[in-house]
Amino acid sequence: MDPYENIVIGNFLYSLGLTVGQLSGKDVRPMCINLLQQSPMDRPLGDVLVENAGITRLIEFKREQNESVKEETKRLKLSRALQGDSRMQSVSREIHWYIETSESVANLVSRVVPYLDFADDDATTTTLERFTESSGRDAVMRAIDDETHAAYKQYLKLVAYSHGELQGASGGLVVSYSKDEGIRYVLLSDVRDLLFDHRLVREAYFERVRRYAKELNHNRALKHRGLSKTLELGRDGPSLSL
Repeated sequence: MDPYENIVIGNFLYSLGLTVGQLSGKDVRPMCINLLQQSPMDRPLGDVLVENAGITRLIEFKREQNESVKEETKRLKLSRALQGDSRMQSVSREIHWYIETSESVANLVSRVVPYLDFADDDATTTTLERFTESSGRDAVMRAIDDETHAAYKQYLKLVAYSHGELQGASGGLVVSYSKDEGIRYVLLSDVRDLLFDHRLVREAYFERVRRYAKELNHNRALKHRGLSKTLELGRDGPSLSL
């Protein structure tokens, strides 16, 4: 039996994390990795959105035996929206991917192709393993300039609009790792904030978390002092007897 999409997605994200960890040196870049499957962002965007200073990847996962026409309809709408725009077509084939998997003799067979081309049997493809490794390398070693990053943001918005705009919202997470502090998760109230420059996300959200932690520690200290004073009064206060 072929594995469901969520099984493949989970293992892809784990493998991507392993690759990034192995290639990273002392400093690990913050990365936004969000599973949008079955969230309000699934229909307008896709299953997974990965973004940091080196990559942006919007990925749709499907099993080979999935015969739904929904994805082909989305692809056709996107193709029409990009018609005549060679710049956005190039961006699409760089950051927007379709991953199809199936089982064959206990091995996972995968076909990874730009989303625009998944209906083309002659399109150049790669495998899930090679795609994961190349994405990990880009996430660690590549640097996206401001002009390219702006084009990526424009493309993601165009994808959403071609699929009926962004209806609803879904929270997201920024993940950061350092040897001193380990793994840190920071909540984003709206996954659309992932379209921001990762530096702005880090500064805005991590600063908010620092302030919140400081306030929380202060309140805990006040509560602890109040509790200690109450206990002290209980021990030393006058006792009454009949």
